Amino acid sequence: MKIKNITAIAAITVAAIAAQNAQAAAPAAAPADSASMAMASIVANYLRPALERQYPADDAAVQMFTDGVGKAFAIEPVDEVYYQGLSQGLNIRDNLDRMRAEGYPIDNAAFLAELRAILSGRSNGMTADEANLYMAKVEESLRKADSAEQDAFLAAQAAREGVTTLPSGLLFEVITEGEGDHPTMDDTVEVRYTGRLANGNIFDQTRDNTAKFPIKNLIRGFSEGLTMMRPGGTYRLFIPSELGYGERGAGKDIPAGAALDFTVTLVDIVK
Repeated sequence: MKIKNITAIAAITVAAIAAQNAQAAAPAAAPADSASMAMASIVANYLRPALERQYPADDAAVQMFTDGVGKAFAIEPVDEVYYQGLSQGLNIRDNLDRMRAEGYPIDNAAFLAELRAILSGRSNGMTADEANLYMAKVEESLRKADSAEQDAFLAAQAAREGVTTLPSGLLFEVITEGEGDHPTMDDTVEVRYTGRLANGNIFDQTRDNTAKFPIKNLIRGFSEGLTMMRPGGTYRLFIPSELGYGERGAGKDIPAGAALDFTVTLVDIVK
């Protein structure tokens, strides 16, 4: 369970309350217990919404949070710098975990050894600009799909019985044929779909819902495939990169150069 967002809220809250109290007239005398109760109530009222949002009906999480607050009160001044490092370390670890999940080849032990050395005054021979440039190249390589793998995926689909390749390069397979008129490029359609990459990873889907799109606003391969369909039909579209998002990719989920695999149902042509 992660509570770093709540601790940040707590810090801001206490600072804001302190500022407000500094501007207010102080009472002539306030019993320590009463002032403590009032301050605890104020802070709790600020913290409670975030706790309930992140950990609904989770008493154990709230207990862990308050235990953490209690430990913070027990820190001796000489230990503060250690706990600052601990707090930063938790954030850094979470970021590195996320980067590894995205494919960055970062090893925690090697990273920590380099960090210790650099903060101790030893140069690793890489300037900040060089480090940023290197990581940008790593990111670019991760964002670009392997062209040989994409070509192999499309070739395997083209070789399957029932798959047709059009002159544009679009491949399609009829799963269920619909009835009625074909939509045109000027139509808006209601569809249900699942979009996958060549490796099978789903990057987008409507699930049990539908989506409405003007056909001319979609990527070329998807537009072309829809204009071949009839309402009620379900097709599988295999879209080469040049008919999809090309070398720019799309967001974090669709790499540059990626072939796309859509299973799409044309629910209706919107009138």
